[in-house]
Amino acid sequence: MLRRHLPAACAALAALAGCATPPPAVPRDWFIFLETGRKTPDDRAAVAAMQRGHIDNFKRLFAEGRLFAAGPMRDPAGRKRGIVTVRAASLAELQGYFQPDEYVREGYMTLNAVPATAQKALNTEGIDASRVEEVRIVQVLRPAGDGAAAARQAFLRGLVGRGVVGAWYTLHEGPVAEVLFARSTDTAALQAAFTGLPGGGEVQVWGQWLSPGVVR
Repeated sequence: MLRRHLPAACAALAALAGCATPPPAVPRDWFIFLETGRKTPDDRAAVAAMQRGHIDNFKRLFAEGRLFAAGPMRDPAGRKRGIVTVRAASLAELQGYFQPDEYVREGYMTLNAVPATAQKALNTEGIDASRVEEVRIVQVLRPAGDGAAAARQAFLRGLVGRGVVGAWYTLHEGPVAEVLFARSTDTAALQAAFTGLPGGGEVQVWGQWLSPGVVR
């Protein structure tokens, strides 16, 4: 009798397992490049209002503990406008963070969001959010092969350890493999510090603006 009922019991258990509520997604770190979208309106007052709303949304997300850093950058090509680091359980949740931001919602700026590992995160304690200072962002483009990945990581850890850079993120997708930040504004010295990076990969050093204390 027991054997006769086993298939039915197993089927019932399988059905129950299929109906079980999946565990909630675990929040993860995301690195966002804000990029140029469609042309902004010619109405200066409207653009100024969007800019205020853009900043206010950053402040809201920071107060909620979802956003850790944000600031504009100087891309020579004019494509990338700034960076944002946030924590979200999914890309859909992340995109929802920016629904109050008309700049993003209406496509004047787009979100290029990539899952990331904060090897040494930008600082969020004791910063002066009322102003910004010029620093440098260093982008290491992803090389064709990853045979030297371990050596490259060791090289970058050395730069962090010596204080050449103060924050470092590894990006899991896309053309940029590593993003680092330095308080120094000596672009030539930073480029020289990255000479000999194992595995190759182009290194780009651009101007970046963040609140004082975010990069240490």
